[in-house]
Amino acid sequence: MHPPQYILNMKFRFETVLKLQKNRENQLKVEMARINSHLHTQQMQLKFMEDIAVERKTELNQAMRGNLDVNTFVLHGNFYQGVKLEKVRQAKVISEVEEKFKIKRAEIVLAMRKRRAMEILKEKDLEEYSKMLEKREIAELDEVASTRRLLGL
Repeated sequence: MHPPQYILNMKFRFETVLKLQKNRENQLKVEMARINSHLHTQQMQLKFMEDIAVERKTELNQAMRGNLDVNTFVLHGNFYQGVKLEKVRQAKVISEVEEKFKIKRAEIVLAMRKRRAMEILKEKDLEEYSKMLEKREIAELDEVASTRRLLGL
């Protein structure tokens, strides 16, 4: 159900602020989506490194059953050491991105609260405006009725 036309003509005094709040909230949501995407990418990269490490470990185990020279063994050891260091670095990156995500989510919650507060103010203004119009309309109808009564109509 749409509000009556006379209510649509009413201007909320903080309409600009409300629009700015909505725009800020939308901007924060876009930023959070970017952070979430980056977080997902970093998590996938960590999983990829873990999968590669498992594959190489399987290859090393198969190679140990056969002829394994020292160079290959050292090469695998260096690889695992590098993967271990990279996993630690990647876990740190993920932790930092998760922290940014939490901060952005808190900013969005705050922006949503501010916007909702402005919407509540707007609703109250609309109610007050509607009541004022209703009183004005009743006063006009009373005047019309009293004028008719005086004229004997």
